[in-house]
This record gives sequence, structure tokens and C-alpha cells, in this order.
Amino acid sequence: MEKLFEAGNDHLRPNVVAYNAVMNACAYTIGDVQESNRAMEMAHSILKEMEQSPHVSPDQVTYGTLLKVCANQMPECNTRERLVEVLFKKCIREGQVGNLVLQQLKTVAGDELYTRLVGRRPDQAISLDDLPKDWWCNVIEGKWRRRRSNV
Repeated sequence: MEKLFEAGNDHLRPNVVAYNAVMNACAYTIGDVQESNRAMEMAHSILKEMEQSPHVSPDQVTYGTLLKVCANQMPECNTRERLVEVLFKKCIREGQVGNLVLQQLKTVAGDELYTRLVGRRPDQAISLDDLPKDWWCNVIEGKWRRRRSNV
């Protein structure tokens, strides 16, 4: 898509949905350790492309899906915990901590890490209003809010 867009086909400009779909495929890749490593590398590459793109930026679906990639493609270990922490803190800085991110964080982070990052235990109910507004200020949830924010 990128090559065709750059070649002049304006109808094929990659958008956040296309990037997130490829990242979601990485989350559900099945195979040996090499396949899992390749899926992780590809997901990281997608995030970097999105961050450098003048046309698209990572959203809460991007970060939630990336956490899903970590959960599905990495064994439970210190490296995974450190990566999850870095991703969540980046998500906070971008104001993209939405419900999907919180759901995936609960799945991939151990109880101690989740509690340290969010300030609540995983078994406690939480809504976006319970978090600092700057954590979720750029989140767009649902079709209604998406339409409203584009007006």
C-alpha cells in the first residue's frame, strides 16, 4: 500500500486501520520461536512506521494490539514485563490509555506490575474517569465519539 501510495495512487494511503490489522495478524501468528520472534519484530516495525508517518499515528487500538502481541508471542519473563512497562508508559505519554489497553494490560502484565502501573489491583473495577485525564485525553471510543471528534 505504501509503495503504491508513494507512486501516486492517493486511494491507497495506509491508515491506522490497515496498520492495526497487520499488527493484529502478528498477535495471532502461530509457529515456532522463530515465527514468534518475527511477529514481534514486525509489530515493532509497524509501530515505528506509524510513529514516523506524516499520515497516521498510533492509537489505543495500536497499543492494545501491541500488548496482545507481547502476550501471545513472548513467554512470561522479565524481558516481557520490561517491554510491557515501556509500552504502557509510552501509551500514557501519548494519551492513548483506553479500555482496550487496560484490558490487554490486565492480560499480559502480572498482578504486581499491573498494580504498580495503574495504581489498582487487577481485580478492582476501573474506568477511564478513574485515571488521570492526560492518560486518555486522545482516546476515541466508539463510532459516536469518532464522528463527533471529526466535526
